[in-house]
Amino acid sequence: MAGFAVKFLGCKVSQADAMLARSAMLAAGHVEVGESEAELHVINTCCITSEAESKSRQSTRRSLKHAERVLVAGCAVNLDARRFGDIDERVTPLVGTADEVAHAIATRPLGELGGACADTEHDVLWRRAATDGNGPAHTRTRGFVKVQDGCDCHCAYCIIPTVRGSARSRPASAILGEVARRVADGQPEMVMTGISVGDYLDPEHGLELGDLMCEVARVPGVERVRLSSVEVIHVKDSLLRALTDEPKVCPHLHVPMQSGDDRVLRDMGRHYDAAEYLVHIARLREAAPEVNLTTDVIVGFPSEDEAAFERTLDAVDQAQISRVHVFPYSPRPGTRAAELGDRVAPQEKKRRSQVLRARSEFRSRLHRGAKLGREQTVLVDKTAEAQCSGYTSDYTRCYLPAGAGDRGELVEVTALELHADGIRCAAV
Repeated sequence: MAGFAVKFLGCKVSQADAMLARSAMLAAGHVEVGESEAELHVINTCCITSEAESKSRQSTRRSLKHAERVLVAGCAVNLDARRFGDIDERVTPLVGTADEVAHAIATRPLGELGGACADTEHDVLWRRAATDGNGPAHTRTRGFVKVQDGCDCHCAYCIIPTVRGSARSRPASAILGEVARRVADGQPEMVMTGISVGDYLDPEHGLELGDLMCEVARVPGVERVRLSSVEVIHVKDSLLRALTDEPKVCPHLHVPMQSGDDRVLRDMGRHYDAAEYLVHIARLREAAPEVNLTTDVIVGFPSEDEAAFERTLDAVDQAQISRVHVFPYSPRPGTRAAELGDRVAPQEKKRRSQVLRARSEFRSRLHRGAKLGREQTVLVDKTAEAQCSGYTSDYTRCYLPAGAGDRGELVEVTALELHADGIRCAAV
């Protein structure tokens, strides 16, 4: 049996898929060891941007410095497996969904792995996740639970529907079983994640996303339930009820905007205009006034001129966003937007990105500054000799004195001053 190590690039769904592959390796009898000692590396790749795809190949090459063999799977492999297979004969691309790949790893000898995995029984490990132990090791207080995969939005710039397929939801019974196991593993906070998580609809009983989050909150030992990301058009009544009625549902939503300009949004193939986005946000804030909102914005889309960029800055302010994840646009072959070319000069993309990141930092300081002098509840996730740290329920990082709490413990603190990307606090 092989000593193995698992790595992932990209989003929380990629992390969940990597952990499913980890579970499959363990189920097959392999032994997890440190990255430098592992003879076999398993990498879940990303292709959300050309840079992410390039980093996935770079990670594969780095693994070859230590490992005798590298298994690669995930979005970038499904997009173009050949580019990974051509790196080195020791690299084995595995094409298919995460559950297909995991099933192949668990049931086939290593020497027979390679190519398409879709001839395996579809979705087996996903449905059995509650008992297969597919979670991360005991180093995290948050468990990333994949509740949904695939997307039907087909935004013009996005390749993900091509490599992930159509939207499909995991049964709530399997999700709740996995949550119970994660609690037993020492993870009191659950993060519901998926490619288009707001599309979630329980195939067994018709539960929507908000209903599911309330059910997860009722699992004994769960202290917090949060979302990784949700489209603004998917902020439904059930989610609003969960935010207002269930104290364990965290008042933080990451709601991608992508642009504040109607023409750019239309060219992107988004399913709202700027005014509609802001109306949805206003409705959300009316239901949950304390909610902390973060977002994604693509800078330098082909039809974005300076006026469109300024409208995006205004929309960020109007929505009272506390942090913006900025993505300079890069064309993805195979998408509709690729036909528009790459019209915005690299230096202009860089300038706009810097401006937007500065606006994001300003808004982040406003959000954190409003907490100074107030008591906060922090879930400790890191401990060290000098200090420990964790997050509030609205996902604000707090730095605490050493010994203020153990990992996984909820502690009461007072916010004292802004510190790096968070707040320095004192124990109450």
